[in-house]
Amino acid sequence: MVRRRGPVVDPVRLVWDPAGPDRRLATASQELRAGRVSLAAELLADRRDGEDFRCHRFLILAQIAAGNGAAEVWAREQPGSPEAGLLQARASVIRALQAHREQHPKTGTLVARARAVCLDAAQRFADDPVPWVALLQLAAIAPDNVPGPADLEVSGPWNLMDQLWHRDPWNREAHHRLLAAVGPRVGGSSAAVSSVARWVSVQAPAGSALCVLQLAALVEGFREIAESTDMSRVLLTDRHWSTSYAHVLIERCHSHWFAPAAGTPAVDRMLSADLHLLAHALWVSAQRRSAADVFTAIGPYALTTPWSLHGDPAEVFTRARERCLSDP
Repeated sequence: MVRRRGPVVDPVRLVWDPAGPDRRLATASQELRAGRVSLAAELLADRRDGEDFRCHRFLILAQIAAGNGAAEVWAREQPGSPEAGLLQARASVIRALQAHREQHPKTGTLVARARAVCLDAAQRFADDPVPWVALLQLAAIAPDNVPGPADLEVSGPWNLMDQLWHRDPWNREAHHRLLAAVGPRVGGSSAAVSSVARWVSVQAPAGSALCVLQLAALVEGFREIAESTDMSRVLLTDRHWSTSYAHVLIERCHSHWFAPAAGTPAVDRMLSADLHLLAHALWVSAQRRSAADVFTAIGPYALTTPWSLHGDPAEVFTRARERCLSDP
């Protein structure tokens, strides 16, 4: 493959926009901040880009609606609108999560309300996966764990996953939420995260973005160790990502998921969060030639995760990008 080189990005020119290159989402976000819902309604009703993009758009718009109440106003004005009801469900979950982070005294009330709103949306829009994705996001702070599948001894929100699998078996966000719900930050472990990621990835269709789950598991393992040790992060990084197991996962994700799409419009169907996980994994495992194409696909759209694991995310992202793009 011929490697395409992009411009070296200066930190002040990075674009910190959760919408990433999805300019329709960026415009709808601006409108929703002003309380105008028409573009959000049009965007969320358009399912041509697939459920993964649709779920991502709901998530980003819900982060805005959680702060200004736009979803509630919209739902009152158009009570039969699926988009309004589903956005209200996602926004209610985000409010509960924010209250939990802030240790707000009304957290319990907000969690109960979020669950009720999501279950109501699930009943009203029975075939839609979005309410179940929202409930899986809520599971990170309000666990409803049951034993896992027979070949996977990990407890988690499997009842929610059963509902999701009936509607959208390979939903990207739902499976990332599943990892969060079994991880160390909610009383689980990085070993459980790794086991679930491996279990899902093995079953996922060829070329699925769910291969990135195993990179997310590597990140969680690094985070857990880094938070519990005084060891140099440089040394820890070398050890964590230089194992033969890590190299196989990273190379497989690149060659089976990203490489076949490189240089084609299919790259536009890859979400920025997944591209950042892959670029980071290739960089820390010193596979810089492969990382260069991924950085080019990312463009200037920066994210905090996973670069903040190593320091200031803008500095780390820029340094990694420069190093990989300049590597002969």
